[in-house]
Amino acid sequence: MFGKTRSIVGLDIGSSAVKAVELTDNGGKLEVTGFGQIEIPSDDASAKANAVAELMREGSFRTRRVVTSLSGKMVIVRYLTMVRMTDEELRNAIAFEAGKYVPFALEECVMDCQRIEGAADRSGQGNMTVLFAAAKRSQVAEHLSLIQSAGVTPEIVDIDAFALSNAWTLTNPEPSADGKPRSVAFIDVGAQKTSLNITIGDASLFTREIYYAGQDFTQAISRRMSLELPEAEQMKRNPGQNEAHVRESVLATIDDLGNEIQLSFDYFENQFEREIDEIKLSGGGSKLPVIRESFEKIFEKPATDFNPFETLTVNPAIDSDLLACNAGRLVVAVGLASRVRRS
Repeated sequence: MFGKTRSIVGLDIGSSAVKAVELTDNGGKLEVTGFGQIEIPSDDASAKANAVAELMREGSFRTRRVVTSLSGKMVIVRYLTMVRMTDEELRNAIAFEAGKYVPFALEECVMDCQRIEGAADRSGQGNMTVLFAAAKRSQVAEHLSLIQSAGVTPEIVDIDAFALSNAWTLTNPEPSADGKPRSVAFIDVGAQKTSLNITIGDASLFTREIYYAGQDFTQAISRRMSLELPEAEQMKRNPGQNEAHVRESVLATIDDLGNEIQLSFDYFENQFEREIDEIKLSGGGSKLPVIRESFEKIFEKPATDFNPFETLTVNPAIDSDLLACNAGRLVVAVGLASRVRRS
């Protein structure tokens, strides 16, 4: 008997572009069956809804079922140490714990939690580590309304940073050569923020959003080279013969971002007594050639681009070269679409 075929679109709605990747599960065999991205002319709900509608219309996707995500300062993520208990007990207990971490009334937010198993942590004997996430109910409703107004059906709302590790788990199922779970830091440099997620094996153990990102690089180029912001953005994307000037313009900002990330690395390594083994870069801002070498100098560790499509089957109808060129920008969308195996 043939297995069930299911498709879902990972829809990443950023501040400057909407990206989408469709994954289809053909009875256990996963295939990329669609992708696309479109720039957003302005960072408002109407422009984003129009961009989503246009992308879904032009992307030739098989389904209009989507998994999307939230991010930003109104999304709260905490790793809590709690007494080991059943899932039902945890659901009841988390409401009491939430008040310590949520800066707004609990009745105004949507909350979820999940125990983290399978990785050494700081919880100690008799305790467990719990991942807790919360967002304002009004923010979730606004996000869902935006998506529904574009004529698509939201199935799950995730968080950007977790999509990074989900993409890794999906596309790198094999354990390391020595059988020891590796610690991987995912750094996704977007337009307005940089998302950081650190994992050991399949377990996400640290996440943070840092507000140095692509727009800061653009502003640095604008100041240094006396350009208007649209010109500076084009210069950042296609420096041509001005690569050295662009490099000089952004180095200080990259150092600021790197120093913030290093603080997070230090905290993680102190808490878990584990060094970061490798760094994976993604996001449109990571395309600046100087970022990788700067990060390797700051962190004294290898940093490589994350291409989630290297181990995925790609439908022959898709332009695989174009997909590979845009791989770094599509990592979050792949991580969101990975939910097809749990939908």
